[in-house]
Amino acid sequence: MKKKSIIIGFFIMVMICLLFFINFIPTFHLKSADMSLLEGQWVNVYYEKEKDAATDTFNYADTATEFIAKKLGFTEKENINIYIYDSQATMQRKKYGFIGPLLGLDWYIGDNIGTNVILTSPANPGAMHNYDSVKYAVLHEIVHAYISVLNPDIDLWLTEGVALYLANGEEFYKEYLETMSIPSYSDICTRNPVRFSNCGGYTFATTYVEYLDVTYGWDSVLELIKTEDYMLCFGKSQEDIYQEWVEYIKNYYQ
Repeated sequence: MKKKSIIIGFFIMVMICLLFFINFIPTFHLKSADMSLLEGQWVNVYYEKEKDAATDTFNYADTATEFIAKKLGFTEKENINIYIYDSQATMQRKKYGFIGPLLGLDWYIGDNIGTNVILTSPANPGAMHNYDSVKYAVLHEIVHAYISVLNPDIDLWLTEGVALYLANGEEFYKEYLETMSIPSYSDICTRNPVRFSNCGGYTFATTYVEYLDVTYGWDSVLELIKTEDYMLCFGKSQEDIYQEWVEYIKNYYQ
């Protein structure tokens, strides 16, 4: 009986591993056979059939990326490839496998996988976005792609803050504090993207990087991106910097 249970358990584990493998097959190759290439000075764009939307996104990305790259210390083009998929479901499968479209992530239209950016075509933005919001989102993901070269394991709060700050994210208004709580220190240390979103990360993280830039200068911010060593960059602990930022937010000028 015990031997039979072991055999059954073994086959169950094999089946789970097989299903896991099958689910992630779409993530193995970001470039599909029918994709065309637009090669620029700073980025490359691969696209399916929606050529006009892809060309528009390419022109915007290749022009705007020069500022991003130089701000992050790059003087030459990195291997930044953008894959634009005509269907949001296809884009989601490239990140999460076949299960992606079943997760109900209607807001999820783009991401980066290292130096590769995956994006839904602006021509088919899905239920929660429009053409422009998808097109301009590409720059946010490009920032993440360049940061991944400097520090592939960077803290979520910092990389999102830099991406929002450099890619012209939503402007922060002091009135937000009337309805939103400032994220706690443990919130800014989280690596959980759901917690980051729920604590107001997409609203507050840009002001964190803004504070560091205004107070300590961009060179120190760039060094922090690379090292995440607060004592080296600022002579203070991460928690000390957090407390300074909280005071900055409470006395925000807008």
